[in-house]
Amino acid sequence: MYDKTLRPYAQLVDGAPLATAILHRDTFKLEMLNQQMLDIWNQDSRIVGIPLLEFLPEMVGQRYPEYLKQVCDTGKPFAEQGAQVMLNRYGNQECVYMDYSFTPIFGENNKTTAVLIMATDVCERELNRLIVQQSRRDLRALVMSAPVPMCIFRGANLWIEAVNEHMLDVWKSTQKINTSILKHVFHMGTPYTLQEGGLKFSYTPLGAGIRGVEGVCVVASYS
Repeated sequence: MYDKTLRPYAQLVDGAPLATAILHRDTFKLEMLNQQMLDIWNQDSRIVGIPLLEFLPEMVGQRYPEYLKQVCDTGKPFAEQGAQVMLNRYGNQECVYMDYSFTPIFGENNKTTAVLIMATDVCERELNRLIVQQSRRDLRALVMSAPVPMCIFRGANLWIEAVNEHMLDVWKSTQKINTSILKHVFHMGTPYTLQEGGLKFSYTPLGAGIRGVEGVCVVASYS
């Protein structure tokens, strides 16, 4: 059972449209959270009442526990967009991109007693941004380490230059690649988004200028 002083926040957490959790100031014990946060952390409700660094040991050495401490000590909120967070999910350590905020909750004498965490998984947005910025070599490395299905097609023949295991799993289940959209994006040089079978596919043309479009990057996300 959560700290009774936090009872007024229970309905807020349960009904929040974003992944939301509350950590007690002492040892950052988890007081409450909603299903969206459980999904991001790839955990179940048994973690309630357990300190953060016990159910997410991969946070040790990352900067986020220190940010939580600063919020508690100063009483000032903290937020970041597109932050890289390393999480152990589905048996692997993944780099997940997040928009998040840490907001202090005040108790008696205006002292911080807990921290409200709200977060959004923005992997698709940040990967699409990086696609535009990355060199060809770095882009291939990005594909192979991406936490979401991702691949690159190159040249007029649209041969597969790089594909990660997540996308291979998608292809095994769908047993098809939409070549007509690939050709459209390649020849027109404009992005395209498609909703298909519970997945949202984003097609982004690669290259431009004098050399024109050189390939297409495809990213899939569960909708």
